[in-house]
Amino acid sequence: MDPMVVGAAATAEPKKSPDTTDRKKATHLRCERQRREAINNGYQELKELLPSSLTSLGCKTTNAAILFRAAEYITQLKADVDSSQENLSQLLAQRAALELIAHQYESMSAESSASNKTSLQCHMVQALLDACFSSFCRQVDATSLHSVTRTLLPWVESLDYDVSFFYSIL
Repeated sequence: MDPMVVGAAATAEPKKSPDTTDRKKATHLRCERQRREAINNGYQELKELLPSSLTSLGCKTTNAAILFRAAEYITQLKADVDSSQENLSQLLAQRAALELIAHQYESMSAESSASNKTSLQCHMVQALLDACFSSFCRQVDATSLHSVTRTLLPWVESLDYDVSFFYSIL
């Protein structure tokens, strides 16, 4: 036997059995099928997340269309979030302004209790002037200068300086 031939036969790759090749092929096909199923399931879940207004009715939706609509929907959601954040910011500013107004109102209310005496005097003068004005309107004829001079003096003489009506406003 030739040593070269024996060495060459020993270094040559052993032939794979058809059983091993079939197993590897089956494993590869199974892995590929699982990968495709995972991708299809992902597209289906993504399609279900899209609002019905974005899905096309009556025809089969392609994966490219699902991705395109999902991108549009994400853009729309981002715009909605920005708008909501701006609205929230405005509402917070409005709330702060209202709290400031309420605080100022409370401090004014505390100050007004100190000026109740002045307020009562103003009420009394206002009531007196209201009564005088309504009496003036009823009794003085303001159509001409002559009629004013003729009816003004009797009105002044008829004024009742009785202060009993002040008790009604207290």
